[in-house]
Amino acid sequence: MTKNNFLTGVATLLLGFLLSCDNTTADPINNTLNGPNNPGSSGGSAPTITGPRILHKIVINNVTNQEFVTTGNVLEKAIFKEASGPTSFFVGTATYTSGKITRVKFAQEVNGAPANTLSYDFNITYDSGGKINYTTGATMIGSIPNFNSEYTYTYDSAGKMTKIVEKKKSGSTYTQFTNYNFTNTGDNITKMVTEAGITNAAGVPDLSATVLTTTYTYSAYDNKINPYNTLPRTFFVMWSLVHPINFPALSANNLKSFNIVFPSPVPGTAGPVIPGDYTYLYDSMNYPTSDQTQAQKYIYKAL
Repeated sequence: MTKNNFLTGVATLLLGFLLSCDNTTADPINNTLNGPNNPGSSGGSAPTITGPRILHKIVINNVTNQEFVTTGNVLEKAIFKEASGPTSFFVGTATYTSGKITRVKFAQEVNGAPANTLSYDFNITYDSGGKINYTTGATMIGSIPNFNSEYTYTYDSAGKMTKIVEKKKSGSTYTQFTNYNFTNTGDNITKMVTEAGITNAAGVPDLSATVLTTTYTYSAYDNKINPYNTLPRTFFVMWSLVHPINFPALSANNLKSFNIVFPSPVPGTAGPVIPGDYTYLYDSMNYPTSDQTQAQKYIYKAL
């Protein structure tokens, strides 16, 4: 299997996991309640959190889909259940330097032990204003290096992220690029267009070759608090670089409707389109507690 085909397959599996269920089942951008905000509860009554909090778990049909391991307001690691099996998880571990996340590594675990599969290792630097300005990423298949990436970031005058440029290397030679172009409305990402193609050995995009474009339109948000904002933004930038469907986790409010248009496999024809809609129930502090069916629930810890 070629590198491109392998990565496409991985992205497809991730997307299938994220979107395999509608707003009544599993989706990382829309989830949790359990009794109603008790981290250890499996249902029933529990004290409602009315003050500061941090997202702890996302539970779908009484099964933990995501878990965020924290000490106080410090995220140590995140555990994402994979669709491939009940004991397969993708685990992201954060490393801090002077209070900032400077490394995030994502790797698969099966039955609590490392699996010899795909992993991503990001090292992050910041500018003098505290914004991410450069990231390196190493992708491994087991113990074998697959490719390395370099990421640079652009912001507007208000400090909103408007572009991420990724350049991939095979060994020391640049081979591919991906541009992530963001449209912000207020504090929400309302559109993202990715452009992917090949580069020359020096990393300059070859615009004479085919450039594949994917358009993510995030058409509606609520006016409530996005629970992912209780966790470090840097972590979710890295998680979104693993798969771009997660970028709305950076928005201030909760996504209600989206539409994704993928590149066409046949030139001259329209690409596949995936739409989605979400619903929420909220507590008195404007945090989501579940979808309207209460099948997927947000569980918080008080700070």
